[in-house]
Amino acid sequence: MTLCSVIASLTFFIMPAQTTLYGTSLDKIVDLPAGYFVMQTETPAPDGYISVVYDDIYGYVRTDSVTAVDYTPVTKYEKTVKFVCDNDGQPVNLRKAPKRSAEILTVLPDGGVGHCYGPTEGEALIADAGTVWYYVNADGVRGYCYYAHVSVDPTPPNIIEKEPPPDVPTDADPIEPEKPQSLSAEAAIIFIVALCIPVPVIMFYLFKKPKAKDEPPER
Repeated sequence: MTLCSVIASLTFFIMPAQTTLYGTSLDKIVDLPAGYFVMQTETPAPDGYISVVYDDIYGYVRTDSVTAVDYTPVTKYEKTVKFVCDNDGQPVNLRKAPKRSAEILTVLPDGGVGHCYGPTEGEALIADAGTVWYYVNADGVRGYCYYAHVSVDPTPPNIIEKEPPPDVPTDADPIEPEKPQSLSAEAAIIFIVALCIPVPVIMFYLFKKPKAKDEPPER
């Protein structure tokens, strides 16, 4: 299978609005940002769902929440949004699920940073403080941080551009014709001298007066 056919076989779906990514048990993982894409995988999906991958997260999205596109987008997934642990100097627990009783995967230091995929609803960790959690990646560990314990950058809008077909050459710099090599100063002098030396020798032999046969030799 050629590279062109592999790329052509990839199917991307744009998320017109914030879209929920579900796990294998159709449990909610995270709400993905609008304007970005998920790519369909070959994993079988339940009825009404599509098996997809978003960045490094695999799961399912509802078929009626996304729209297939016939191109490969340049920016497929949002990868720039960061979170910073901001818990009044205290460490922040990264949990397996968005609730107090969930397993603590790791403890992040105050000021620790990582990538934030998006928000999800969970259990209120602090009374009357809200139920929002963030699904994040901290040094390769994915889990949930309570929203009140972290600061998260706003999600930038996606600038949707299409990747060019792989068989279409891109504009290349024009190839300049090779310039004839010039002689160095030393080589030029030697060349000129080589041309000039034979001239007086040739002139001498051309115009030399022949000696008479009876002329006595010079003394």
